[in-house]
Amino acid sequence: MSDLILYGPCGNEENNKNAEKWCTVCEDGLCTDCEKVQKSIKTSRNHKLISSDDFRQIKNISVSLTCKYHDKRLELYCKTHDVAVCLDCVPPNHMACTGVISLDKAAENAKHSTALAGLEDTLTIALQNFQQIITDRATALENLDGQKQTIKNTINDTRARIIKS
Repeated sequence: MSDLILYGPCGNEENNKNAEKWCTVCEDGLCTDCEKVQKSIKTSRNHKLISSDDFRQIKNISVSLTCKYHDKRLELYCKTHDVAVCLDCVPPNHMACTGVISLDKAAENAKHSTALAGLEDTLTIALQNFQQIITDRATALENLDGQKQTIKNTINDTRARIIKS
């Protein structure tokens, strides 16, 4: 584990335990002891926990889980408008929409969606293209150095012939 995640209860108490889990609801890291406490509390026992390794992979991705209109947690997903909404968004804007479901339910198959697979393929191809560009640049630089040396040799040979004449 490259860097410690010291968030949450232990981090607030300046305890240097490493977080083993990340709570996606509380947005806190949890050591083993804190995880046990979280699971024992009625209000937080159903929170979604992911491994700290999974969190490290996504921690630099900026995703807002708060409604920009009501400053409340996004909890629902409107299939009609393809948007995450908070509870206050439903009555004025999405009451007539069919297919307003919980965000957890909407995210269940996110890893298997065709859009995600397409995005993964696109990113893989882009990565391969970047690697090819880097390789091509290195080859071009080597060729340039070789051409530079050939020109220097030609100039030196020409200079030597002119001096001899």
